[in-house]
Amino acid sequence: MEERAMPPSSGDVLIVEDTPASLQLLSDLLTHAGYAARRAGDGKLALLSALAEPPELILLDVRMPDMDGYEVCQRLKADPRTHDVPVIFLSALRDTEDKVRAFQIGAADYIAKPYQPDEVLARVRTHIELGRLRARLEDTVQQRTAQYVAAERKLRESQAQLQQLAAFLQTAREEERARIARELHDELGQALTVLRIDLTWLDDKCAGLAPDVAERLAETRGLVERTVDSLRRISGDLRPPMLDDLGLAAALEHHVGQFSKRTGIPCALSLNREDFEVDGEPATTIFRLVQEALTNAARHAAAKSVEVSVEESDDRIRLMVVDDGRGFSAPAGQNHFGLLGMRERVKALGGWLEIDSAPGAGTRIEAWLPKRAEAAR
Repeated sequence: MEERAMPPSSGDVLIVEDTPASLQLLSDLLTHAGYAARRAGDGKLALLSALAEPPELILLDVRMPDMDGYEVCQRLKADPRTHDVPVIFLSALRDTEDKVRAFQIGAADYIAKPYQPDEVLARVRTHIELGRLRARLEDTVQQRTAQYVAAERKLRESQAQLQQLAAFLQTAREEERARIARELHDELGQALTVLRIDLTWLDDKCAGLAPDVAERLAETRGLVERTVDSLRRISGDLRPPMLDDLGLAAALEHHVGQFSKRTGIPCALSLNREDFEVDGEPATTIFRLVQEALTNAARHAAAKSVEVSVEESDDRIRLMVVDDGRGFSAPAGQNHFGLLGMRERVKALGGWLEIDSAPGAGTRIEAWLPKRAEAAR
């Protein structure tokens, strides 16, 4: 036998052969080439050896007594411990059907007897290296997967923290709006009311004064009246008292009516309840969504009409606002902060928001929200 250089990648090979001479020949061939050759004279010994310590490769004879190579291969492939160990069949059978059957049950290769030593060594080396490459690839995939899972977990945690922060900011914003609205109403509103009463008293007392004085007094009274009206509108926009005192339905009816009166845009309101069973945060969110949608319809969409509908079911409440305005298409990367704020409001409560719009086709905003903030959390 001529001297062969030891391959750079030796490995553990299990040889299964019932002919002692062939078993010895293969063992000497692989040992001389640098491989650790394990021997098994029949299928049962092969299974015991492979399951006790899985090799890197199995050379398996087909024709053996009691248990042939096909059955041995099937059992190896059925066990998770040896499923991935490559099996090379050794057989004098040359029919295509025999080779096809071998590959069907999981063989990695097929060497026909009589075999050439160089061919055996080449195929053994190839499949061991392929097995090691596959193992390294699987390790890499597992590492990358673990890194991806960890990164995804951190991302979800960051998103959850951002959502909590957004919800906190929304709550703080509503509380600050309510505080400013109360101060405007209680302090500035009362001061303007007193001023209006005093101007009325002066008007009564100064009936005989010069016409220019009476005119200036009337103008001042008119200015105070307009300021009171503006104060009521600003205070209502900040935090409508009806939302806290009379509920969502009354607040929506009042706001829609004021919107139509102020803008001249017809706005139809459809409610399936006279009074909705929603608590503070969902009610506030629905009102703000309607407020933002109507503002956009008047300011940006140039809508001629708007429809608002609110429907309550057992556990959720559905809002839809549809206008016939110019519509829009959001280019990639462009921020619409009003729409983004609407999405964050709804998302913070565990609901979902859908915005459907196209140039010249109007805009439809639909939102589903839980009726109770506690259920959303």
